[in-house]
Parts: sequence; structure tokens; C-alpha cells
Amino acid sequence: MKYARTITVSLALLLGACATLPGGVTEPAGPATIPATPVNLGDWRNASEAATLETFQQGVTSRYGAGLQIASVSGDLRRNDFNCTAAPPRAEGNRGDPPAQVCRKTTTANGCTHTWQVHLFDTSGDGRLARTRGLYDRRCGSDGLLGGPG
Repeated sequence: MKYARTITVSLALLLGACATLPGGVTEPAGPATIPATPVNLGDWRNASEAATLETFQQGVTSRYGAGLQIASVSGDLRRNDFNCTAAPPRAEGNRGDPPAQVCRKTTTANGCTHTWQVHLFDTSGDGRLARTRGLYDRRCGSDGLLGGPG
């Protein structure tokens, strides 16, 4: 039974590594333990916004494996200076699948606000990570989008 579960989880992780869901939500493909290295924010000082977003999304997906405790993932993000909060419950009649946690990090450099977000999804209600969404936004001036000054 344990061997079959290991094979099933391994296959799920392998298939998840190749799957990208619409809207930037990806199946976690990371290890069963969280690395001690810092979260890869991308080359946000030099790269384009799109390149930074892609690097950050891939980093989040490869860092956090499906089945990790969401509390452990949000704890790791907090250690990397993200502010994590529980997402509000979905209002009756609203569609979609809201995340269980939303973690945000914002910094300002050279007159621009840089905001990273990680959405952590728990579709089974057991406190385990099912999928992630990594977001990045760069706003210069007073036109904040993902929660930066504006």
C-alpha cells in the first residue's frame, strides 16, 4: 500500500510538472520538503515584468510540492518576508475557487513598486497544498495594482 502510494504521488508530481492550468494556477511540482534557500523572486531589477513573472511562477511551482501543509508553506513565505493572510470565504453565488492563503511581498526601488503574490489552494479542505498561483506586478508612479502604493 505504501509503495503504491509513493508511485501514485511520484506520477502525480511528474504529470503536474508538465501541466499549466489557465490563469497562472499551476500544480505544485516541488519536493516533499521545503528548501532552505530563499524564494526566487526573479531578476526583478533588470528583467522585464513578463520575464520576472515567469521566473517567479516557475520558482513557486518547483519549490512547493503538492500535499505540503499550507501552514508550512505560508511559514516559509513569511520567513522570506511575505505577509500571509487567510483569504475571505467565497460569497454565496460567486463562482471560482478562492485560495486558502494569499501571501504578498512588496518592495519599492528606483521609483517603482514591485509586488509578488502567492496564492495557496486547498481544494480538499484538509490543510494541504493542492496548487499554487504566483503573481508579480511592477508599477512605477502612482498606479499600484496588486496592493502596492497607488
